[in-house]
Amino acid sequence: MNGTIRLTRQDSDRLALMAEALAAQSRGIQKQLRTLDGMMKSALMFEATATPPDVVTIDSRIVIEDLHSGELKQIELVFPEEADPPAGRLSVLSAIGCAVLGHAVGDRVVVETDKGSLPLRIAALVRQQLNALMAQGWGRDDTSSLLRVLEGTSFGTTSTQQ
Repeated sequence: MNGTIRLTRQDSDRLALMAEALAAQSRGIQKQLRTLDGMMKSALMFEATATPPDVVTIDSRIVIEDLHSGELKQIELVFPEEADPPAGRLSVLSAIGCAVLGHAVGDRVVVETDKGSLPLRIAALVRQQLNALMAQGWGRDDTSSLLRVLEGTSFGTTSTQQ
């Protein structure tokens, strides 16, 4: 069998565009990974049970305010494989995820995007209790049961009404 690869010009053009898009995406992820690495090196570390109740952690549900428009949006900060941006589940590796992780209610952050800077304020923490309850013996496998239990509690919530 001959080792020559044969492509149509159309396939080659489409593959080149796909490679450019992946390279751009990779550059964005690499930037976010550098941001996370720097943040982790400078962060104050807490055990889950000692984390201040107003701090954004992974699996937190928060309300962010766009300081330009005043628009409020509820998001949940998740690991990349759980991300679903249309449903408000943002990856910790996203620009917003990196910007809000480890900050507290009331903090202002600036998200750098391709379209410029986006100033945000963490307006409320709706849910942060997963880490604290996991530290009390609940495992990651118990998450769905745990979330059903939490629906009926006010543990770790901050009202978003004004």
